[in-house]
Amino acid sequence: MSEFRFETLRRELRFLSDGEAYERCRRYITSFRGRTTSATVVAELYARIRRTTEHGRRRLWSLVYDEFRGMMMSEEAVRLVECELELIARYGPTDVNLLEIGRRQSSRRPVILTLDRPFAAECRRAGVRAKLLQELVLDRG
Repeated sequence: MSEFRFETLRRELRFLSDGEAYERCRRYITSFRGRTTSATVVAELYARIRRTTEHGRRRLWSLVYDEFRGMMMSEEAVRLVECELELIARYGPTDVNLLEIGRRQSSRRPVILTLDRPFAAECRRAGVRAKLLQELVLDRG
């Protein structure tokens, strides 16, 4: 990640530093019948990737494409005005979009993966299961 100037992301995802942890995360995600993300997640990826070196951007996007295709990830767009203003102000549009998608898909019993403990608690209050990514990859059981 340092070759791409992705140091901030490296710190946030330090628990995914080895291939085994990454593979545990990938196996967990692919264990679900359907996988959905929001368009805001893709926008957030863009915001992070654009801060990397120019030669690394294509490689990073190629990794994103490969993972999305491999996981058969679908994307949904959630209109800002469909989200609760207070939640947007507290957690931002990316997290709130995921929560809204989780609410819409409640019959499928979705799980939202997050790095943010307070947001995970908010999901649970809203009746949507949430799992902290760092706990998922550190759980070897």
